[in-house]
Amino acid sequence: MLSLIDFKSMDTVLLKRLCKMAGIKKYSRLKKRELFYQYNTFLATKIIARSFRNYFYRDATDHITLEPVSFPCFVYKTKSGKRYFYNYESIIKYIMKTGNTRDPMTREEYSDNDLKRLDAQARFYFPEIKYRSTYKIKTSLVYAQRIRNRENEILSFEMRITELKELIVYIINVDMLNWNIGTEPLLIENVEYQSIDSFINSVIHELKLVIANLRGYDSHLAELCKRDLLTDINGNARFLEFVGNI
Repeated sequence: MLSLIDFKSMDTVLLKRLCKMAGIKKYSRLKKRELFYQYNTFLATKIIARSFRNYFYRDATDHITLEPVSFPCFVYKTKSGKRYFYNYESIIKYIMKTGNTRDPMTREEYSDNDLKRLDAQARFYFPEIKYRSTYKIKTSLVYAQRIRNRENEILSFEMRITELKELIVYIINVDMLNWNIGTEPLLIENVEYQSIDSFINSVIHELKLVIANLRGYDSHLAELCKRDLLTDINGNARFLEFVGNI
């Protein structure tokens, strides 16, 4: 909150600038004292809202992931007044993968307004992720089927990336690059490779293709997979250079 000392030290131009940044309307014709009052009211409202949120979300848990959640998240309130909390990512991914627009906990069908609110909030708070419409899942069978097919393909890419990541971590941990077996062919997972280098290059090539395909569906998820991979390879020079160029 601004004090009387702040009021005396601030000029009208600065107060107008603060009001503009705060989104206060019709500030341009206000006098200095009115500007000061409007901005202090804005600050007080923010403090009250923050205190309420801290209280409201004090024990909130995502009912899908069972992880703690805080504002912003999706809150579903039943007719009895009980509230269920969900991170936007978890509830939207659940609806997209299952095509089911019922609440995961209560099995109550989300209303059109619930889904429109979910879509609008997700777009507002996370515009960079570009979440798909859950409302369209409910209202369009064709769209719902297309999204389910898309989510199944994404899931298959995620699973294969996980398998390849585990294989790369194994290669690093057993120091496979330094195995002293020359250029003799070797059999791994029922596939014959001409050499260890040939096997490693094959793994790297497939990983590159899978991440590229995943990026075509969901660039945000692809970057998360890449970040996890960078963490797991733990600075190994050969793989670090490759992953950095994906």
